[in-house]
Amino acid sequence: MEPSFQIRERAQVVLIDDSSLVLAGLRVAVSKSHRVVVAGTARSEDEALTLLEAYQPDVVVLDVRVGKASGIDLCRVIRESYSKAAVLFFTENDDKAVLRSAILAGARGYLLKGASREAIVKSIEVLADGQAMMDQRLTSQLLTWVRDGKQLMQCEHMDGCSKPDLRVLALIAAGKSNKEIAQDLNVTPSVMTTHLRAVYKRLNISRRSEAARYYAQWEKRISSRKDD
Repeated sequence: MEPSFQIRERAQVVLIDDSSLVLAGLRVAVSKSHRVVVAGTARSEDEALTLLEAYQPDVVVLDVRVGKASGIDLCRVIRESYSKAAVLFFTENDDKAVLRSAILAGARGYLLKGASREAIVKSIEVLADGQAMMDQRLTSQLLTWVRDGKQLMQCEHMDGCSKPDLRVLALIAAGKSNKEIAQDLNVTPSVMTTHLRAVYKRLNISRRSEAARYYAQWEKRISSRKDD
């Protein structure tokens, strides 16, 4: 653990990584900034917690693994105990699931190793200003997560559908036309159309293909609940 003197008007950053080479490189990068200063570096979870308690930094830079410890778990501890500290993950791990876990743990930034010194400094400064950042190389993974989350929310909305609503969606998924569905339900085509519009609005969809897909997702979800 290497504490150093700080200039209070500059944002303080704690660097956490089990590699002394990575820490040295981060120190050099941060030294180029006039807005942030390294409060100290740590190579283990215990050292990290000691530094956090001593300096209460503005930004914490860490990997998703710190020796045998989980950087994700450490991030949760930081967000719970040192709420003013913004966490920036600096890692080689570009796995979508890890990115999700980092964000859900409270991280405000995610930067891949190999980034330029300028990018590292900029990322730390952005977090020190209270903003968030994401490595551009991970944009597609983030967008996929957002899209999947939206679909899940739409699927969850179906839990509030009535039995008639679900019956209509099931018939759509079976490939039946509005006229055929109206006949099956013994209602007029106009009543069927009005009902279907209401269901579409509730699920925030506009096409039959979407209705069929969401019914299939709902059915799969219900099936998995039964298995549990």
